[in-house]
Amino acid sequence: MGWIWTKSSTPGPGARLCSIATEQVAAPTPFYLQSSVSALRGVGPALVQRLQRMDIWRVQDVLFHLPSRYQDRRHLLPMGSLLPEQEGAVLGEITQVEHLRGRRDQWLVTLSDGTGQLHIRLFHMLPPMRAQWQPGRRLWCFGETRAGYQGLEMVHPEWQMADQPQFQAPTHLTPFYPSTQGITQAQWRRWVAQALTLVDQLPDYLAKYLGPAWPALGEGLRLLHESAEEVPTPAHPAWQRLALEELLANHLAIRASRVGSDAAGAPVIAGNGTLWRRFLQQLSFKPTTAQERVIGEINENLAQARPMRRLLQGDVGSGKTLVAAAAALAAVEQQFQVALMAPTEILAEQLSTRFATWLAPLGVEVGYLVGGLGQKARRLLLEAIREQRTQIIVGTQALFQEDVQFARLGLVIIDEQHRFGVDQRRQLLEKGQIPHLLVMTATPIPRTLAMTVHADLDVSVIDALPPGRSPVETLVMADSRRGELMARMRHRLADGEQIYWVCPLIEESEILALQAAETSYADLQAALPEIPMGLIHGRLPAAEKAQVMADFQAGKTRILVATTVIEVGVDVPNASLMVIEHAERMGLAQLHQLRGRVGRGERQSSCILMYHPPLGAKARARLQVLRDSRDGFVIARKDLELRGPGEYLGTRQTGLLQMRVADMLRDEALLAELPTLADQLERHDPEAVQALVQRWVGRRLDYSQVG
Repeated sequence: MGWIWTKSSTPGPGARLCSIATEQVAAPTPFYLQSSVSALRGVGPALVQRLQRMDIWRVQDVLFHLPSRYQDRRHLLPMGSLLPEQEGAVLGEITQVEHLRGRRDQWLVTLSDGTGQLHIRLFHMLPPMRAQWQPGRRLWCFGETRAGYQGLEMVHPEWQMADQPQFQAPTHLTPFYPSTQGITQAQWRRWVAQALTLVDQLPDYLAKYLGPAWPALGEGLRLLHESAEEVPTPAHPAWQRLALEELLANHLAIRASRVGSDAAGAPVIAGNGTLWRRFLQQLSFKPTTAQERVIGEINENLAQARPMRRLLQGDVGSGKTLVAAAAALAAVEQQFQVALMAPTEILAEQLSTRFATWLAPLGVEVGYLVGGLGQKARRLLLEAIREQRTQIIVGTQALFQEDVQFARLGLVIIDEQHRFGVDQRRQLLEKGQIPHLLVMTATPIPRTLAMTVHADLDVSVIDALPPGRSPVETLVMADSRRGELMARMRHRLADGEQIYWVCPLIEESEILALQAAETSYADLQAALPEIPMGLIHGRLPAAEKAQVMADFQAGKTRILVATTVIEVGVDVPNASLMVIEHAERMGLAQLHQLRGRVGRGERQSSCILMYHPPLGAKARARLQVLRDSRDGFVIARKDLELRGPGEYLGTRQTGLLQMRVADMLRDEALLAELPTLADQLERHDPEAVQALVQRWVGRRLDYSQVG
C-alpha cells in the first residue's frame, strides 16, 4: 500500500498523511450485509456516530452511498504537454529532491518522464515519506498543475511509489462520495471496496418483475462504484435501475400509511342528494363538467366504509370551494359534522362567509373558529360543536386544539394542504373516530408525480375553469416605469375598478414586509390623495384584518395595499388590476396564486409584475413563465424544474423526497411504473415491501404517521 499526502484547506502543518485505497482490502473478521457498519475495517466508535448522522448504519447502507462525481485517473499525461490548471495523472522518475528552508520549510521534488519535467511542492514532509522520495525512484501523482517559480508544479498531489510490486495504476474511474467533516475519500473507497465483496448477496427484490433489459441490482451497484468505461449519468441503465427501486421504496412507504386506515370503518355517507339539489337551485350558475366529475368521485368514496383519502387539485379559480361545499352537504345530510381547515385567518374568514351565505338558506349552521376569537364567543361555539348544533366548522389550526370536541365528525376538508405538516393533518383526523379526508390545493403538480408523492391519497383534478372568467393580461415592468403605471391605475380607478398593490415578504421578515407596505401605502396616498385606500399585513390584529377586507369587498376602499396575506381565497370581483412589487423575489406558485385574485369578474384584468433591475437568470425565467402562461399546471411544471421537487412540494422537513439516486422530475418516466410494481409486491411479496422501505427510506421518516 502506498501513501497519499492530502492537503488541508491551507497547505501547512495541518496537512495529513493518509493511506491510498487500493480497493483490494478485506475485513479482518467476517461481516454481513446487515452487520453494523462498525464491522468494516477502519470504522471505530467515533466514525460510527458520524456515519449514523449520514443515515449509514449497516454495511448494506455503504453500498447505497453512491458517488456524487468521478475523476478519470486512468490515463497518464505527458509532462511535456501539461498546461497550467490542468488536472490529471503523471508518472515519472524523481531526479531531484530540494529542501527549501525558510520561515516555512518546503520540499521541491522534480519529476521527469522523458517528455518534460514537473515539480512537486510539499510542506512538512515526514521522515517516512523522505525515506521513500529519493532520486531514481518512480512516482505516480494525480493533481492539478499551476504555474510556479521554476515552471509547472503540483502542490500536495495524491501519489504512489510506482516501482513497488503493490503499485496499481487506476483501472476504473475514481469515485468521490458525499462526505462529512473528518471522513476522507480514501476511507470511503476502502469501506465501499469491503462492502462490494458482498454485493452479490444483496437480495434483488425486483428482478422477477422487471424485464431482461434491466441490469441486476448488484451489477448496477458495482458499475456505479467501479465504473471502468464511462462516467455513469442518470440516464445510464444502472442508474435508472437504482432510481426505480428508490422511487418504489418511497412510494411503498407512503402507501403503507394507508393500509391500516383502508380496513377501518368510516361513516357511510350515502344520502339522496336532497341538500345538494336545493343548493344548486339557488345558484346563478351551473357546475362545470370537471366539477361534476370530481363531485361524483368524492360521493363514490363517501358512500363506502373505507375512509376517503382524496387530493383535489385545481388551478386558481377552478371552483374547488364549490366541490368542497358538495362534499360538506353530503355529510351534513347524513347528520355528520364537517371540519374545514384553512392556512390563514383571512382565508378561513372568507370560506366561512362564503359557506354561511350559501348554506344558511338550507338551514345549515356554519361556525368560524380561529385563535383570535373572543373568550365568550369561543365558549359558545365549542358548546355548539359538542352538541352538534353547528354542522360545519371553518377555522385555522385552532380546530385541532384539545378543547375542540366534535359530536359526530364525519368529514375533514383541508384547503391549501401543502401548508400543513403531517402532524397537523393527523391531529385533525383524530378529532373524529375515522373521518373521511379531502385535501385541496391550487398548487398543482403533474398527475404522475402527485400519485407518487401522495400515494396515500386518490387524486382528482379540476382541469377546466368556469365560464365567464376573463383572461388576465400579465405585464413585466421595471420599477423605473412607475409614472406609466400610475397612468394605468388612474384609468382603472376612473372606470370604478379596484386595485391590489402587493408588497412581498422580504427575506421572510414580517417587520421588513410591514415597512415596505407602509412605505408603498404612503407613496400611493401622496400620488392619489383623493382615492380611499386600505392597508393589510400579517401583524395586523385579526379583527382589523377582517374590517380592512370587508371595506375593500364592499368597495369603500379602492386600493388595497397588502403583503402576501391575500394570496389565496380572497374574492373581490371588482378588483381588476394587481401590482406586485419586487416580483423577482417571489416564487412562481406564489405569483400565480396572487394573480388569481384578479380576473374574477367580467372586466378585463391585468397583473403587473414590477421588478428592480438587474434581474438574475432564474428571476428572469420565472417572470417570463408568468407572462407567457396562465395555465397553473404549466406554471407548476416550470416551477418544479426551477426549484426541484423537494423545495416545491414543501416536504424537505419530513424526509420525503430526500433521494440519494432518483430525481422525481428527471425520472418522471419511471413514476408510471410504480403503482403496478407496488401492487405486485404487496400482493405476492409483502416481506420484500418492508425490506425495500428499510433499505432506501430507513430512519428518515416514520411513514406510519402520514395519516
